[in-house]
Amino acid sequence: MIEIEVAIEDILIAKQQVSAFEKTDAGSWRYTDVEAWRGIVCEMMVSRWFESNYKVEIPSKGLDTSGNVDDYDFVLGGKKFEIKSATKNYFKFIMPKIHDVDSHPKDFYIAAKYNETVEPNKVYLLGYLTGAEINKFPKKQNKGAPYYEVPISEFRDIEGLKLLFEWQK
Repeated sequence: MIEIEVAIEDILIAKQQVSAFEKTDAGSWRYTDVEAWRGIVCEMMVSRWFESNYKVEIPSKGLDTSGNVDDYDFVLGGKKFEIKSATKNYFKFIMPKIHDVDSHPKDFYIAAKYNETVEPNKVYLLGYLTGAEINKFPKKQNKGAPYYEVPISEFRDIEGLKLLFEWQK
């Protein structure tokens, strides 16, 4: 696991992105009481970590307000990566939407977790699974779109992914 400190500026940028997104048609369906900005912080911090350690071909752009579903969060070694986040420290699952996984497959899914219980807050870069592994997990539905319920414990240690892309440094 890799720990990344969160700066106040990162929180402010993420909250601004969510606010702009909520003003679009695609963002109007957001659930109440969801702190989506934490997922944006996770994406920004994890993306930044990858960009600092590898030759990322296409970097993450943050929250897309265009209303189009993106094909990836970033590209490394010609492979598409998606960052999925547990937005509270006690959350035990990553929950990618079934439609997104099936319609826009990625090569790798990265698990991150936001820890709001420490100061400064931290993002944990936890691990990875391949795109082919995600759809073996149970399908669930709570408030909105159906999702795969992937226990964080099922993600392989990020050190294994680092070995796969060592040549990309």
